[in-house]
Formats: sequence, structure tokens, C-alpha cells
Amino acid sequence: MAYDFRAATLPNALNQILFAQLIRHADEDADAFWFKHALVQDTAYASLLRHDRKRLHRLVAETLEQTTPERRDELAPRLAEHFDEAGETQRALFYFQRAAENAAARYANQEALDFYTRALDAAEELQADTRDSLYRARGMVYERIGEFEHARADLETARRIAQETGDAHAEWQSLLDLGYAWASRDYARTGEYYEKALELARASGDDARLAHTLNRVGNWHVNNDEPQRAVSYHTEALRMFEAQENARGIAETRDLLSMANWLGADYLAAEEHANAARAQFEALGDSLAVVNIQAIGDLKYGLLQGDTIVTAPRPQNVQHGDTAILERLQQLGWRAGEAFSSMVLGEGFATAGEYARGLELERAAMATAREINHRQWLAGATMLHGEILARVLNFETALLSLENALTLARELGSMHWTRTGSGFFAAALIAQNDFTRATEILDTALPSDARALSVGQRQVWAARAELALAQHDAARALHALTQLMRDAANVTATTVIPRVWILRARALALQNDLQAAEPLLRAAHLEAHNTHQPGWEWRSAAYLAQVYRAQGRDADAEREANAAQNIVKTLADNLNDLTARETFVTRAREIIWGA
Repeated sequence: MAYDFRAATLPNALNQILFAQLIRHADEDADAFWFKHALVQDTAYASLLRHDRKRLHRLVAETLEQTTPERRDELAPRLAEHFDEAGETQRALFYFQRAAENAAARYANQEALDFYTRALDAAEELQADTRDSLYRARGMVYERIGEFEHARADLETARRIAQETGDAHAEWQSLLDLGYAWASRDYARTGEYYEKALELARASGDDARLAHTLNRVGNWHVNNDEPQRAVSYHTEALRMFEAQENARGIAETRDLLSMANWLGADYLAAEEHANAARAQFEALGDSLAVVNIQAIGDLKYGLLQGDTIVTAPRPQNVQHGDTAILERLQQLGWRAGEAFSSMVLGEGFATAGEYARGLELERAAMATAREINHRQWLAGATMLHGEILARVLNFETALLSLENALTLARELGSMHWTRTGSGFFAAALIAQNDFTRATEILDTALPSDARALSVGQRQVWAARAELALAQHDAARALHALTQLMRDAANVTATTVIPRVWILRARALALQNDLQAAEPLLRAAHLEAHNTHQPGWEWRSAAYLAQVYRAQGRDADAEREANAAQNIVKTLADNLNDLTARETFVTRAREIIWGA
């Protein structure tokens, strides 16, 4: 039988088949049709010779191309399938790639992977020039959903093709992507890739390429606890992007500067950069970047890591609204972002005294990070989980988490997590009177003559002050606290940092300078109350009660002790586990009443 496959005859033929009730319009698309029965479809298709099938698929594809040019993005999957069945591999490749890019932009990750795979099949058959970019694109989707081994394999393939074809730009991009992927697992490997990328970028003479590379290298220094060095890289990149009027480059650099300043213990500069980046990403319509910068911005509410630095006013109950960010990341399928957001939100809830919710979020972050083998967020979430347990005085269980986290951080090669974790771990050891091991941990983490510039460095110095107090060495404690304040950013005449003020007051009380200790504790109590940090609020009241007792002011001492006890009871009621509640209340009472 001869078939008429001219485009002009197609509408009439479709009407005849509709009239015969063999097909119907697809509900979601007036231009698509379904056979009413699968048997009719199979029979009709089987009756066509292979040559005729190809001609028919080509006819359908070309008709769709010509009659609906404005819908080619939407119809790309269908066009790709028809051209593929027609044996038009080059045209199928074009539309499979288009469909993949559209799906990736919508964060339809599995759909994007399927289309990139089909595009790569076609590209390999044709040995197309786009193979390296397709492998790279698929690799980055794999990275987004936490499939590291698949991502690594694709990115390595993209790099190999770039090297074989002498494409320096593609090789540079692959090196950056490989460094980014390895950052969740091995910082040393990340640094190697970034150094090679920086060499290629400098040799290229391309300022945009160099600026992008400087940003990646800067972020690597952030995670190696060198935030001040990172800021210099990012600042250089920002100048380049501003000279080029590159809006996306400026937004990305502001984003990275916010993180560098968070970890560099300058929360005010960090928030300024974060707000600027968010506005710029919103103007660019980049929803994932907006959600990411919102998640990073939540760092300012989590003051477990940042309890030795100057912060902006902290709104109450802000975390409850920001759980929408976590939900959005879950919808987008960005597993690493989900783990990060859970980790940051957990710290925020714990800072506000909602310890049960904080622990729940840290456990969720740990589970997600473990599923995708994201060692960076696994180390961070495990560390914060342990620190929250320490804040409710469950030191035995806290030490298990903190030691595990410190091991993970060291294996990862992250100096930020290693130093922050060393400070947390040492403080818990001190609470258990293990001064020898605490000293060893702190001295390994940071030399005794090092500065206290970053969040991690400041945690080490704060723990050194705790250790000195536990060993009844007020002078050594005051030296550590002087170091903390000398290197603190944004200090003014009205600055109060509750933890640091409490430590200084305890050191002065140890020297029997009760008159100087009292106003420090009062200031710490007021600041902790105003910034919604009940953990430091009850502790400042407890130590104030001790000072009043030492002064013979029994009524004042009882008032402050009762205030501290009431805060502890409220916080304990928030804990789900009865044993945890009893442990917290009992051990807090010992601090409050000086037992």
C-alpha cells in the first residue's frame, strides 16, 4: 500500500481518523492525539514499513516545527523523539539538548538527566563538538541531586574530551566543576583542581574567566579557615565583574562575599552582601540562587558557632517562617541545599532555645548528607547536633557526636569545621574535667600565638578561656578574652557579646573583683534577653546569683537564681526525652546554686 505523507494531507487525514473514532484529542494538548485502544496503535504502527515509519515521523516533526515555531521549547521532547525515530540524528540531538536544558532550568532533574542521556547517545554517534558540554551539563545535574560518582565520571569525561580537542575554555570549565563537586568530599583535591583552573584562566587573558576562577579559589580559602584571604580574591573578582557590568557575576560574587564574611566573623558585612546578592538574583529571575542566599542568610540567626562575635539585632521566632526555604529546596530536588538549610535552621532553633526542633533538624541534615555522601554538611550537622546536646548539658552523648564530627572534618580537610569543632569538643571535655585532652585538642587546632579572626579561631580561643577558668587561672582566661576582643569586628562602645561578657565576669570573680563582674553579667543578661538567646540568659543570671552570694546579698542572689531556674524549666519543657529534661534541670541547678 502507498501512503501519502505530504504535510498538506495531514489535517484531513487526522479528521477522518477522528471521525472513525480511532483516536481522540489528548486532554492536555489540542495538538496531540491518543489512540483509543493500544491494540489499534500497535496494529497501525506495525502495518508500516520501516521506511514509511521514518517518513511519517519526519513529517510529524517538520509539521510541528513549521506550524508552531513559537512552541519549539515546549515541544522539544516530542520533536526530538520524532526526529530520532526518523533517523535524523543531528536534528534529534538539537532538540534532546534543548529539552534537557529546559528541564534542568525547571529543576526537573530526572527529566533533564533522561534527555541529556538521549542527547549524548546522539552526540556520541555523530562525534559532535558538543559532547564535552553535554557531559558537563549532565554531570552538574547529577551533582545537584547528590549523585557524586555519576557527576565525577561525567565531569572527568568532559575534561578528557576538552584536552583531546585542545579546547582550553572547556577544560577550564571542567576543572572548576570538578573542584566544586569534590568540595563536599576532599578539600585537598578541590584545591588541586582550582589551582589548575587558575593557571588556565590567567593564561587565557579573559577577565570574566579569571574572575569566576578567583571566586572559586576564594571560596576554597573560606572553607580552609582563611576568610580574610578569601575576601581579597572575591573583592578582586567583584572589581572585574563591575568593570564588565556583568550582573550575574556581581551577584555570585556578593553571594560568596557574604559566606566569606559569615565565617570571617563579620556578620554585619556578611548581611550587607547577602541582601545585595538576593536583590540582584531576584532581578535576574534566578529562583534557586535566591533560595540559596536566603538559606545562607539564616546563618545570622544561628549563634552556636557565632556566639563570640558582634551580631545585628536578632528577631524572635524567625526560623518558623524560614522553614519555607527548606521546603522550597526539597521541591527543587537540591539535596545538598536541603542538607545545608536543615543544618542552618537547626542551629537557629537551638539558639532560640528550641532544642528539640534543633536536634530534629540536625538529624535530618545528617541523614540527607549521609544519603548523598556530602561529607562537608555531614561534618557540620554532626558537630552542631553535638553542640546542641552540650547546651542542654548532656555532655556524655555530646562528646560522641563532637568527636565523630571532628574526625569527619579532619578527613575532609576543612579547617573551618576542624577549628570550630575543636572549640566545641574541648568545651565539652572541660565540662567533664578532662583538661589534658582539651588542651591537646586546642593546641592541635590552633597555635597559642595565632589570632582570633574567624569563627573557628574564635571558638578555639573561647574554649581556651573556659579551660583557664576551670583550672582557676584567671590571668590566662583574661588573656584569651583580650585576644578575642582585639580581633573582633564591629566593636563599639555599646557592644555586648553575652558569652564573652560572662567569661570575663567569671575571670574577674575568680580574682575576687566582684564589683567589676556584676555589671558585665547584668549587661550579658540584658543582651541575651533582647537577642532571644535564652541559653546565655539563664547562665548570666546563674553567675550573677553566685556573685551576689559572694557579696552577702542573699535576697538578690535568690532572685537571680530563681529567674535562671525558671528559664531552664521552660527550656527543659521543650525537650522530648524525659531523661534529657531531668539531666538538664539537675545539672543547671548545680550551676545556678553553686553546688
